[in-house]
Order: sequence, then structure tokens, then C-alpha cells
Amino acid sequence: MTRRTRRILMTAAVAGAVGMSVERGETHKPITSKYTYNEDVFPILRERCGRCHVEDGVAPMSLMTYQEAFPWGESVRAEVIAKHMPPWHAEESAVRFKNQPTMTSTETDKILVWVSGGSPQGNLQHMPPRVTLHNDWAIGKPDLVLPLDEITLDADTNEVTKEFTVATRSTETSWVRAVDLLPGTPAIVRDAIISIKSHPSTSPSHLAEADVLAAWIPGEDPIDADGGAFRLPPRAELTVRVHYRKTFGYSGRAMKDQSTVGLYLAPEPTNEIKRLTVESGPAKTAGNPASFSAVVDQDLKALAVRPDPSLSNVGLEVDTVTAAGVRTPLIRLAVRPNWPRRYWFEQPVTLRKGARIEVRAVIDGADTLLPPAGTPLPPQRLDDGSIRVMFDVVVAK
Repeated sequence: MTRRTRRILMTAAVAGAVGMSVERGETHKPITSKYTYNEDVFPILRERCGRCHVEDGVAPMSLMTYQEAFPWGESVRAEVIAKHMPPWHAEESAVRFKNQPTMTSTETDKILVWVSGGSPQGNLQHMPPRVTLHNDWAIGKPDLVLPLDEITLDADTNEVTKEFTVATRSTETSWVRAVDLLPGTPAIVRDAIISIKSHPSTSPSHLAEADVLAAWIPGEDPIDADGGAFRLPPRAELTVRVHYRKTFGYSGRAMKDQSTVGLYLAPEPTNEIKRLTVESGPAKTAGNPASFSAVVDQDLKALAVRPDPSLSNVGLEVDTVTAAGVRTPLIRLAVRPNWPRRYWFEQPVTLRKGARIEVRAVIDGADTLLPPAGTPLPPQRLDDGSIRVMFDVVVAK
């Protein structure tokens, strides 16, 4: 036997011993969890995560089988503790939101105990049903279906934002109560902003015509505006900005997409949704708070609040202060990249004439409000030095 052959055999023996040691360590990892994947954890993951963390979904991994979820147990635990998953970047407060996807304390406890207690699979006679990607209109077929142009991400392109202009072909004023986007290839459609192409405002007050119809993210159902609606002018065009991103499983592959916008129409409403903007002056210093405000000049009801979609790493605190000086915290929000969410109030917030909306913002300060993200956030760049927070409001009757 040559020296080279002996060296190869010794190396193989050591590798085999290490492999068996690792396998043995995993096999005999103590099981202390009273919860199992099959009986306890799978129903939570299916309900809370299954629209994205499923085969061919937009998330980088599926969690819909034990074999898929087990290797990611510690990552799931860390994300749940940090409240990054399910993704919701506002702190808990007295003000509730319609689209708040947070887990219950019981659900959180089950996942944490399962991971820290050895991640048992459970009864093999109780295997969970197979979960497949469901890609359809979440609240039924829209009244107006508007396909976008087909695009191709070549093999070397992993991330890109495309802007589309879509004609509605409507010859009269329409009223939009909800908006959705149906991805053609869900695995690469990361988020989208759907807005009415710029048109001059005819409002005599500080209120402006609503422009953004939807801030779309995967896994979130469209919200019906509760009697209010966005006015869609005759012959209006929509601007649709779609952010595409491949996860590691699709890197190096050419992929196509043709997504579709869906508009849900309403009869002429008694309440037209308008936009109220609270805007700062120049605020370019990272880490230093910038405070700014706006006074309401008529009675309004706020249906939703959303940060400017150009913001990506900013901590925001928004309060209202009545003319009598009563302060109400509305939202504490960490604005993170790729989550251009609109936060819909569970109950409309009354803004009386003379009330002041106060905003405190910290550039590059998203992590001052919520635990740090798993990867460092990119620095915020403000093209004109301004920070904007928009409210979707209706005039109080």
C-alpha cells in the first residue's frame, strides 16, 4: 500500500467518524418539547407563514414539511423573538390595525418551545396534508383586470425594479374600494406600488387627491376602505412599480413574469379618500431626531397611515395632539427596505379641526424602535432631504 493510498484512507476514515459523530449527536439530541411539528407547529406555520414560505413562494425556503422546517428551526426562533416574522414593523400599542399579522402569545410559545426542546416531528400517523402555492385573487375576481407587460430577468440579474404604465380605458369617473396584484411568477415578485399617474389637484385646501392606490406585499390581503373609495378619473393611467428579487434557489436562472393588477370598484361613495401629507424640512443627519408637524384645518377621519415608499431605514413616531392638548400615540414604526406597507386603522381615527399631527423621525434609526434586523440595514438616502408621512383620510360628515 503506497503512502498516498494510506493518506486517502485515513482522511476518509476521519471524515466518516466526524460524520457519524454529527449524525449521532443529532439523533440523540434530547427531546424536551411538549409540542411537535405535526400536531402543534405545522398548523401555525401554515396559517401564519404558508402563503410565502411554501414551495415556489416568494420566501427563500418552504416551512410546510418537517424536513423543510427542521433545518431552519433556530432561524425561525430568532425571527419570531425579534418580531420580524410574521413581518410587522410597528410596535404594539393601543391603536390596532386591520392588516396586523402578529402571532398570538400561545402560537409564539409553541414555536419557541418546539425549537429549544429538540424540534420533534410527532406522530408519523398524523402527517400534515401537503401544502401547495395558492396564487389567486384573495377576495374574489376584480371588477377591472389590468395585465402588465411581460418581463424577463436574465440569468445574471437577481434584483430589479420595473415601472409599468397601464391604461384603465375608463371613460367616466370610477371609485376604487380595494386593489390587488396577482403575480405571474410569485417566487420573484417582492413588492409593488400601484398609483394613479400624476394629475393636478383641484382641492382648495391642504388635502390632495389620493395618488397611491395600493402598497402591495405578498401574503397580505387587500383592504376594503369601509365606505370610502379612491376617485379614478376618466381615462386615468396607473403607474405600477414592481420590485423583483430572486431568492438563492433561483439565482443563475432566467425567469419571466407577467403580473396583473385588479381593481375592485364601488358605487359613488359618500366619502372620497384624500391624501394628507405631513412633511419635514431638510433632515439629512443620520442618527439625530427630526421633529415636524401639521395642523388639521377641518374635521377628518384617518383610515390609514403610510410612510413615503422612498424611505427604507427610518424610525418614525407619530402622535396626534388635540387643540386642548390631549396627546394620542398613533404608531411607532421601523421603516425597513422592501416593505412598503400601508397601515390600515382597525377603527378610523378622528382628527378634529385644530388638531396637530406630530412626527419624530430618526434617519438610519429603524433599529432604535425594533430589534435589529438579521443583516445591517442600508443607509437612508433622501433625494431632497425631506421625510414624508401620508394619511389616507375622508372628510368627517
